[in-house]
Amino acid sequence: MSQSITKTNTPDQVDCLLIPLKDKNLLLPNVSVAEIIPFSHLLTTASSVDWILGRIDWRGTPVPVLCYEMLNRQAAPAPNPNARFAIVNGVGAHPKMPFYAVLVQGIPSLVHIRESEIQEVEAMHMGDYDQSAVSIGQDAAMIPNLELVEQALLRHI
Repeated sequence: MSQSITKTNTPDQVDCLLIPLKDKNLLLPNVSVAEIIPFSHLLTTASSVDWILGRIDWRGTPVPVLCYEMLNRQAAPAPNPNARFAIVNGVGAHPKMPFYAVLVQGIPSLVHIRESEIQEVEAMHMGDYDQSAVSIGQDAAMIPNLELVEQALLRHI
């Protein structure tokens, strides 16, 4: 007796990280985040913009660190003992910057999302680097435009 298994080409759900910032959450696909690491010493850089906070050494690679709130022309978050860095995989495969880090304000949570569960909402305070504002159950989040973020970083590092 033979059995056949039918597979679909579209995934039923996407694993994402809900990443806490100062006043909002970012929603990123889990595959775009290489690692969440504890806050560590920042090495200073000669950057012409205030939203690049410096660099960290991650697994032997110098990684630029940005403050997403400041990138979007919002106030910097207050110092937070729960702050961490989200190491983000570069989307453009640039040898100059394969990864970058985003300052986050707590421990991200893993969420399993189906497309039907994401509701786009009208957001009054979307920044230049926010692609869309969404609601997932009780949580509201911004989906960032990672390509624009990366292009901005590449112009200033």
